Amino acid sequence: MLKKGLLLFGLIALFGCAHAKPADTPLVAPGDLSYEELHTTERFRKYKSVGIRLFDVSDVAFLSTNAEERTEMEAFKLSASSHLITGFMDEMGDHKFYPKFGVANTKEEAAGYDLIIEGKFIQFDRGTRGARYLGTGGWTNVTLAGTMTETATGKVVVKFRDVKYGKGGSFGGDSMDLLRNNCLEIGKNISDFLEEVY
Repeated sequence: MLKKGLLLFGLIALFGCAHAKPADTPLVAPGDLSYEELHTTERFRKYKSVGIRLFDVSDVAFLSTNAEERTEMEAFKLSASSHLITGFMDEMGDHKFYPKFGVANTKEEAAGYDLIIEGKFIQFDRGTRGARYLGTGGWTNVTLAGTMTETATGKVVVKFRDVKYGKGGSFGGDSMDLLRNNCLEIGKNISDFLEEVY
């Protein structure tokens, strides 16, 4: 019975780490984000905790947005980071590589994490529902840029940029729903990047 228990534990440990690359695997940009600039050669398993901050929206540009739609976009702007973080946290929970991860918006909170992710949204493009429906473009997209910084040294170890497009749904899809989903997907992309460089 004891042998069976040990065997089961071993299988769980094996499959639980199935995607983790060996420690001596060279670190290369995995391509989960649109642009990845690495400033370290060490794999990220040395970080035991990862914190993410709300991304800045103060200078974000609204594209394909008329005067009537601007109010709706201003409201979306305030929630964009929350959607991003939800996607990030959900995916991090699935990966289970980093023992501790969470939101770190203050200096005090950030001090409790080995690695901090932060950045800014660059543009929200509503696209055109009619064009999506007709298959002639009109995709929504969200663009952002960010960094990953070692808390202990202040060294920026990664600079990144990501763009996520929403292609549509029923009758071209609702632009605001697509934008929200774009933010969720970028959050997942950031988490997937962290899995690949672990």
